[in-house]
Amino acid sequence: MLVLACGVAIVYGCASKGATNEEANTLVLTNPLDVSREEVVTLTLSIDQQAKMAKMKPGMYQTADTWVEALDQDENGTVDQLAVRAQLAPKQTVSIDLNKDLISGTDLPKKTQAELSIGTGGTWNGRKYDDKTGFERVQQLRVPDAHTDHSYFIRYEGPGWENEQLGYRFYLDWRNAIDIFGKKVDTLVLQTVGQDGFDSYHEPSPWGMDILKAGKSLGVGSIGQYIGGAVEHFKQTDSVTCEITTDGYLGSQIDTRYYGWTTSASTTDLSSTLRIETGDRAVEHQIQLSKAVEGFCTGLVKHPKAEKMESLVGTNGWAYIATYGEQSLAGDNLGLAIIYHVKDVDYVKVSDYDHLVVFKPTTKKFSYYLLGAWEQEQNGIKTKEAFSTYLKEKIERLKEPVTVQLAF
Repeated sequence: MLVLACGVAIVYGCASKGATNEEANTLVLTNPLDVSREEVVTLTLSIDQQAKMAKMKPGMYQTADTWVEALDQDENGTVDQLAVRAQLAPKQTVSIDLNKDLISGTDLPKKTQAELSIGTGGTWNGRKYDDKTGFERVQQLRVPDAHTDHSYFIRYEGPGWENEQLGYRFYLDWRNAIDIFGKKVDTLVLQTVGQDGFDSYHEPSPWGMDILKAGKSLGVGSIGQYIGGAVEHFKQTDSVTCEITTDGYLGSQIDTRYYGWTTSASTTDLSSTLRIETGDRAVEHQIQLSKAVEGFCTGLVKHPKAEKMESLVGTNGWAYIATYGEQSLAGDNLGLAIIYHVKDVDYVKVSDYDHLVVFKPTTKKFSYYLLGAWEQEQNGIKTKEAFSTYLKEKIERLKEPVTVQLAF
């Protein structure tokens, strides 16, 4: 059976009858492209597969050039997900015996993180959280009813996620825009950002700075509803919950649930899953709505110094909209992009504040990718031409995903 998930082709197979756990738990990865690639492949295991891999413990493992992170997402003591970072030559197939080839532990530093921190020791005074004594990192949060923009309750105003290239955050309030933390270093930094309780991250520092002004836009890849020529954000909801579901070495993930999101045209519940992986500046954003919504959209902030870029649709339907130019808050070059599949999209247009991608009404899950590229990153993308090349290569990888066969 062939299943497409997170841009990766996953093939589940079986070894010959009578095989035991000690005989074969083999992971086979194949690169169908004629170029080298190094990517993270994530596999969610079925109950049967979990039982067959019961001897494997959660943690990091490695071979000479492959890292495997065994995850226990439901915290029941059993591995239920594998994240695999593999280096693959053109057209190469690699087989890994999970029982014999892997060494427990790794010298790989943690390459991703997702976090959410809230104020402690203070009290709510109307819409503001006053007199806090510090911040506490939490795994999940029901957003307080009093919370709004500039309440000073959530550190840097929402959850953050990053890898070695750059970081992101979104405002966990009615604005709901996604913002970018540009990084000059290749280490993880979000745990230090906003600890003074203010927004000093808007100023340059040794690690980098906030580089995107979202204003009234969706920032880069956030969500809203396009109604009557304008985008409505998440200004009215019954409640919102946010959870850090993965804070891993190779990948991290944030799940947000919006209950009773009401606009001038509709009311729906919505689930949002944001995932970042090491080595890839593109963030997958998976969406599911409880009701099919006309005009559900994502977008990129419209900036007067940024040039719009748009791709032709590829043979399997992947395309992008992008902007590039001196649109960072540092006054230098920043690229922004949304990569989408045309089967999911109704139309693309320009609104007052955004370059929009408007999706077809559906209650099925669908995904798109959002990303930034700042010229001050280590080994960063510094020209429009280089950004265009990166986007074309990313689309080729989505067209021809790594295939993974898990055999027992």
